[in-house]
Amino acid sequence: MIHRILYALRLRKKPELQYQREDVFSAYPLRNQLVTWEEEPSGEISLVIPQKQKVWIRIVAKLFNIPDKRVIVLDEVGAFVWKLCDGKNTIDIVIRRLRNEYSLTRKEAETSLLTYLRQLAKKGLIGIAVPKDSKKTKGG
Repeated sequence: MIHRILYALRLRKKPELQYQREDVFSAYPLRNQLVTWEEEPSGEISLVIPQKQKVWIRIVAKLFNIPDKRVIVLDEVGAFVWKLCDGKNTIDIVIRRLRNEYSLTRKEAETSLLTYLRQLAKKGLIGIAVPKDSKKTKGG
């Protein structure tokens, strides 16, 4: 019975939108405004992420003495990228700045940056604003 329900839910899952390569590079990474951050003298950045305000999370947090926020420390390269995720720079501009700052090839900078941005987006630390005129297709 449970297997049938799970299978039906998977069938109803909306297909992800896939963008063309040039649309990805013209997208703008944006920092989550709920995340506060401070820059350390060492060049690292500390991100302070508030916990969700659901009732059950607050109860569990009080029972197990869990802090009401998480802190993630970004190294020098992560901090460099974080500062550029201001909604004014496209992903292509960030790639070029990364290449120039750290003497990387285009492929190295592109691969590293896209992987890093995907991780930040999955954690809800950034969002990606895709231009309205981009061509999107449904993937399966």
